Amino acid sequence: MGEESDLYMISSGVSFLAFLVAIYYCFTGDPKSEYGIYPILILGLFSLAKSIETYEKYTYKLKTNR
Repeated sequence: MGEESDLYMISSGVSFLAFLVAIYYCFTGDPKSEYGIYPILILGLFSLAKSIETYEKYTYKLKTNR
């Protein structure tokens, strides 16, 4: 399948893409809920945090595999 570090990099990319989609929706979407864009923004920030976490794991695994 692939090395563990490669899987962490793919996971980081997918999480960052989710963050970008959430930010795009916040700028262009029309909120239909009484809460507005806050739930989408919170999910976007969670996905950004996960993206940074898995990227950190990627760099750690890449350095320890040498």
